[in-house]
Amino acid sequence: MSNYLNILLIIITLFVSSCSNISDNAYNQNELNTHNNFTSDKYSHLYNSLYINIALKKSLEDEALSAFIDNIQTMDDIKLFEKISRISKKSNRLDYSEIIADRWIKISNEAYQAYMFGLSASIDNNNLNKAKYYFDNFLRVANPTNKSDYAELTFFIMDNKNRINVVEFFEEYFKKNKNHELHVNFIELLYAYNLHEKVINHIDDIGTNNDRNIVRISANSYSSVGNYIHASSILEKYISSKISPDRQVELELLELYLKFKDTDFTEEYINSLLIKDPDNSDTLFSISRMLHERGFYDLSEKYLSFIVVENDRVNILRGLNDYMLNNYAESIDHFERVNDFNYKIMAFVNIASSLNKIYGFEKAFNYLENQRNIHDDKEVKLNMALNQISLLNENDRYDEVIAFCNKLLKLEPQSTNILYARAMAYESLKKIDLIEKDLRKILKIDKKNANTLNALGYSLVIHTKRYTEAYELLLEAYHYDPGNAAILDSIAWVEYKLGNYTQALKYIESSYIRDKDPEIVEHYCEILIKNKQFDKLREVVAREVERNQNNIEFINKLNSYKYDAKL
Repeated sequence: MSNYLNILLIIITLFVSSCSNISDNAYNQNELNTHNNFTSDKYSHLYNSLYINIALKKSLEDEALSAFIDNIQTMDDIKLFEKISRISKKSNRLDYSEIIADRWIKISNEAYQAYMFGLSASIDNNNLNKAKYYFDNFLRVANPTNKSDYAELTFFIMDNKNRINVVEFFEEYFKKNKNHELHVNFIELLYAYNLHEKVINHIDDIGTNNDRNIVRISANSYSSVGNYIHASSILEKYISSKISPDRQVELELLELYLKFKDTDFTEEYINSLLIKDPDNSDTLFSISRMLHERGFYDLSEKYLSFIVVENDRVNILRGLNDYMLNNYAESIDHFERVNDFNYKIMAFVNIASSLNKIYGFEKAFNYLENQRNIHDDKEVKLNMALNQISLLNENDRYDEVIAFCNKLLKLEPQSTNILYARAMAYESLKKIDLIEKDLRKILKIDKKNANTLNALGYSLVIHTKRYTEAYELLLEAYHYDPGNAAILDSIAWVEYKLGNYTQALKYIESSYIRDKDPEIVEHYCEILIKNKQFDKLREVVAREVERNQNNIEFINKLNSYKYDAKL
């Protein structure tokens, strides 16, 4: 306990003592008799509450939480329960969470937040029977006409660590019950988890009802699984039903058109949008950004030129366009005009990229080093360092990456970003023991880090035959981030290595829907061959050859699958 707190507690104790002549009748003696692990002084609950509130004001959250739990039977301040419950959830103290919820309910059995908190905790604790108790009571006390109660529940459990349990729990509920408002919120949760196939299935069950948010979610989910035509038809139908234009939805439709319509059509659609509002700089910028993202750099620049007032985001996008068009000096000029600190890091990184193209590695590396040295901001320093590491990696200077990371870790030994960067350098050098050592260090700091769990699991798959151990790590990663394409790919590959080809196909198809990374595509082809799905293999190869016309090495690899499968 801090000295500051000790002093304050002495003052509080004196204050409490001075009140000793207050009538005993002011307190419920029966309640006091139930107290555990603390003094039987009739004023102890006041003392404890004051202590906890002081700890909270000093941002000593762990001390506040421990004190609250030690003296929970005396706690009766609802506002304090709300604060502590969120601290417990944030710190992932699952051992505390249900204890807090149960005491809160005892004090106020009509508090829907208490049941909400208990539900979240019991799902992560894998206590699904208790979860049902909390959920049934939440539904009992929540106001079914108040959308915010259901929305609050969705928001509260959104960052639950055990996402699989969350999804399974609510899907089981909707098999037997109809609750439209809650179902809508659950769909929003699935969307936040990037579980687009499930989003589509549930929207098919309840329909969109022309609800703007659900319409957009539906279209984005169909787009995410590659069905751009159906996605666009959903938005077209919605737009045509509205008397007043909805610019955001119209722009989302443009984004879809850019994925499957030709350039002439999309430019015609853009012009139709601009006729309505030709000088709207936000619309012009959004259009230019979309065009840039789809590789139409000249066209992006055309619409940027219509923006009259120069600003940082315009300069950033112009700089990126010039970079992609190989106009590196012009690119630097745009980035150097950026003033807002929120854009500065992006500007520094891209200036370094242009310097690398013009002058080579040393100039770019030294520029980043200089920015790292002259800025005190931790975020700037970390980003510059990580981009220095990227430059070293691009030049296959892995030993230098390791030496640089070692230097940085002397200053920040708990930096998970730097540890991960060093692990990836070890990966390039095939130093398996050291990869594992660094990744496990990260997991000691952040045991719920899905990306690190995936990296460690996948490393064991490709470098060792410790498939069972790898499988456990990857399933844990999947629990924390079930919509992650890289994790799904890793699980598919360990299933492949274990000879479970049907299971491997299920995971790799889900991964491929989300990401068309070449490694995922290669795994997909290998798994399709093992499952003797040659028609599907032909389809995938043809599509990816068309998509990757400039990548000759990858095309040759894709074509080899046709021969391997005797197609």
